[in-house]
Formats: sequence, structure tokens, C-alpha cells
Amino acid sequence: MKILNIYSSLNGPTARVAAEISKAAKDMGCELTEVQITKETEALDLLDFDLSFFGSGVYSWLPPKPALKWIDKQMDAAKTAGLIKPCSPRIPGKFVSVYTTFGGPHTGVAEAVPAVKYMGQLFDHLGISITDEWYVQGSFIPENFSAMNTAGRMGNVEGRPNAADLRAAYERTCGTILNLRPVIDALP
Repeated sequence: MKILNIYSSLNGPTARVAAEISKAAKDMGCELTEVQITKETEALDLLDFDLSFFGSGVYSWLPPKPALKWIDKQMDAAKTAGLIKPCSPRIPGKFVSVYTTFGGPHTGVAEAVPAVKYMGQLFDHLGISITDEWYVQGSFIPENFSAMNTAGRMGNVEGRPNAADLRAAYERTCGTILNLRPVIDALP
């Protein structure tokens, strides 16, 4: 199974989750491509992968600017290649799991939902089935935001994602691969 683990991490929490996804994919014997999005990241052939994991932090309800710009590059490339079609017909054997790390100090997980939905639309428009959406608790790293870690809607989120959060990401990745492997292997 060919897996793409693509993520945008400005302060570290998402990179920690992405590392667990990569570890799980390798442990499950998958062929892995890992990409951390930067402003230089070019469009990829997303249809070259059986399963993608796409993650980012949340900034004002959306992924960060490097991820937004990469999504725009991907959509432009897909349009140019004629891959965006009416009704976005499903492509057999192509799946994505979309996730965010979030602090949620104001309204909780509701702050992260728009980011996951936005990110998923790139894949959905290509006909790639969204198999899962994850919301992983994260903490604020910049010192000037430290009060958001202890006084927000989610309670004390210092040090998140913690070992339990990371173990859950690893296990969820393994479960997703186990679930989809028979479907992908059955294709010609």
C-alpha cells in the first residue's frame, strides 16, 4: 500500500502526530512518502497514493498559510490536468484521513472542524474518499499564548499532544490501514 503522509506544522504538535503516522505506516509494511509542507512545496500527484494522511494545526478556523497555498497549488494543477469533474466521481482504492491539532481555547473542537472540512475538500473534489477526520488536542507553543493552554474551553492542554494522544494516532493509523488494505488489495 502506498501512503502519503503530508502535513503542515508551524510549532511542532502536528509534526509529532505525523511522526506517529509515519511510524505506524512503516510498521504496517507500507511504502511511505512523507512531506512537511513549506512555502516551497510543489503540487503532488495525489492519485499516485492509495491512502493519504493530511494534517495541520488550526489558525483562525483554517489550516496555516503554507497549507492553504499548497491546497491552491494542488487545485490549480488538478484543474489544469482535467481532474476536477462534475459530481467528483469516486476513484476506487483512493482514500484520505484528514486531521488537525488544535488548542480550542474559545469554542473547543468547533474551532477545528472548519479546517478539517476545508482540507478534505481538496481530496473530495478529486474523487478521493475521505475515510476519517481526526481532531487531536494540541497546545500552544509560543510563550505569549501560554494562558490559552490553561484558561480555555478545553481545560489544561499543556503538553498536548501527550503520549496517550500520540499512541491513539499510531493505533488509529494502524486501524485505518488494516481496514482499507483488503479493499485496495482487491483492485486490479
